[in-house]
Amino acid sequence: MVAEITQLISGDRQEGAVNTDAGGRIGIVDIGSTTVRLVVFDAPARLPVPIFNERVTCRLGRGIGHTGKLNPEGVELAFKALARFTGIAREIPVERFKMVATAAVRDAADGAAFTNEVEARFNYPVDVLSGAEEARLSAAGILGGNPDADGVLGDLGGGSLDLVDMQSGQFGESATLPIGHLRLSEDSEKNIKSAKKLADELLRSVSWLRARRGRNLHAAGGALRAVARIYIEQVDYPLHVLDNLTIAAGDARELCQILAGLSPASLEKMAGVARRRADTLPFAALALDRLLKEAKPESLIISGYGLREGLFFESLQSDLKSQDPLIAACEGFALRSGRFAVHGDEIFEWIAPLFPGIGPADLRIFRAASLLSDIGWTEHPDYRALHAFIRVLRFPIAGLTHRERVMLALAIFVRYNGRGTQYDVKRVLPLITPEDRHQATVVGMALRLAHVFSGGIPGLLPQSKLTHVNGELDLRLDAAVDSFAGSAAQRVLKQLSDILKSEPDSSG
Repeated sequence: MVAEITQLISGDRQEGAVNTDAGGRIGIVDIGSTTVRLVVFDAPARLPVPIFNERVTCRLGRGIGHTGKLNPEGVELAFKALARFTGIAREIPVERFKMVATAAVRDAADGAAFTNEVEARFNYPVDVLSGAEEARLSAAGILGGNPDADGVLGDLGGGSLDLVDMQSGQFGESATLPIGHLRLSEDSEKNIKSAKKLADELLRSVSWLRARRGRNLHAAGGALRAVARIYIEQVDYPLHVLDNLTIAAGDARELCQILAGLSPASLEKMAGVARRRADTLPFAALALDRLLKEAKPESLIISGYGLREGLFFESLQSDLKSQDPLIAACEGFALRSGRFAVHGDEIFEWIAPLFPGIGPADLRIFRAASLLSDIGWTEHPDYRALHAFIRVLRFPIAGLTHRERVMLALAIFVRYNGRGTQYDVKRVLPLITPEDRHQATVVGMALRLAHVFSGGIPGLLPQSKLTHVNGELDLRLDAAVDSFAGSAAQRVLKQLSDILKSEPDSSG
């Protein structure tokens, strides 16, 4: 079915459709139960980078459980939103354009009439996704950002909860349940106890979910990300990046149970709560709590990716799909920000002998650091290290745990000779171990040595060899580059040697 959807993305089905060649910007309109959203991604690229992202709260699905039809006010709001979005898509312009509709339009008796009217007014086709299509595309979005994701996906929208079994980057069984936060609120007549009973009954019907207990639960959808934002505020979590935020299942359930018991008025007073979500947030929290109870995961992992990113990912050519999202993103940043973009892999090969026992996951981070090691050259020297640290820490990069984010940012910080006394740095250090901190410091100092020795110029490092044998650091030079080993390089070499001989500092 995903292959069929990909074909729809790339096929010109109506006269008014935009160009569908493999390159160029991609516009996706998601007509959901709660919002209508346009995202325009810059392409072709492995990482979905939005250059335009706007939503309009229409609540097409409001009342559908009682009337069986779309909310009339929501329909009018949707038409206005779509008029703006199709106009923006043409003016940007986008080369590929896709409109999809999910649970509300799929379930409504007048859903077909609505899509027919949209197509007549705007001359673009609307694909109404089945529950299975929606679930698998949401999983494709997560796997596009994290190809090795393993566990159960729970994507909560206004009209439905989509579940997908993901095993080592592959799709497994899936299910779609009518317990989106808006639908659950209305079907229970805004009664939390009734909503709890309804959610439990439907979740118990997914037999394969019980068989997957103990694995991680990957959460997607705006409502669940809203819960995650509240968690960040309530525990004073030091990194405000939702993607790959990991919360212990017990902590997540405790928060959800508190939120489910609060009134909209109380929720509006809480830090991190958007007013537009306050009325249905208790039911989103309830749905997540019951899912956590049924799935019994080790951890809840928040994803910044979902349906729209899945559509983007499935539209890419196979050579782009096969790229590592982190490395591809860092190569792109280096190309745009560095003096010598091709220098990154050369640096990585040069410093790699320092880490003979390091596993592939951390070597991947060290390679990313090598690619990003020249991104701060345009900054003021007095602020270069801190600016580079903050920039890397908050990069819109997929496929990074929060531990890996901090290690990557710290390595770049040290590369620019940063000192660990700044508040922004010290605040996130508890997210990594002393061993991680030591390793990132070694990487950062090695990157500094590479740039000081070579002047950032490609082609010089391969004429030398950096080794670390029996505790001794050695830099051997070809005769042609002997003069490059000046006093500055010798000083950094000594500093790197001292760090390699030191032990991780657990004092902070």
